[in-house]
Amino acid sequence: MRLPDYPPPLLTPFAGIFYDGVAQGELRLPVCPDCGAVYWYPPAILPCHPDTAPGWRAVSPQGVVYSFTRIERSLLPDADPASVPYTLVMVHPIDAPAARVIGVLADADDGPVQCGDIVRFQPARVKDHWIPAFVRDQGDPQPDDMPREAI
Repeated sequence: MRLPDYPPPLLTPFAGIFYDGVAQGELRLPVCPDCGAVYWYPPAILPCHPDTAPGWRAVSPQGVVYSFTRIERSLLPDADPASVPYTLVMVHPIDAPAARVIGVLADADDGPVQCGDIVRFQPARVKDHWIPAFVRDQGDPQPDDMPREAI
C-alpha cells in the first residue's frame, strides 16, 4: 500500500473538526441542525438555512465509490518518489449520499477499483498525522440507508 506523502492538513476551524474525527477513526461531516442536510466540503454558510450555524456528526463509515483517479507521480516538492502511485477515491457515505468525500484507497494493490464499489472508511497514518482513507468492504449497503440511484 502506498500513501501520498504530503504535509498535515491546514487546520481551519471547519477542517479541524473533520481531521479530529479522522484521527479518532470517525468520518465527521457538517450537518444542518434544522433540516439534517449533510454537506462536504464544509460551507461557511449553509445553502439550505443561511442563518443557521452548521453542526457536525459522524456518518456511516460505509460508502460507495462515486469516482476515482490514480496518481502516477507527485507534483509536490520534496515528495517521496516511493509514495506513488496511489489511488484517490471520491466516496458518498451510505447515509449521506449528497456528500462526496475524497480519500486514499488504502488497499489499491488488491486490484482495480470501479465506480459503485462498496468501501469502508479506515483512516491511514502518514508520518505524524492521519489522512482520510478507505478500504474495500464486502458488505452490501443497507437499501433503506441509500437511494437506489446511488447504488
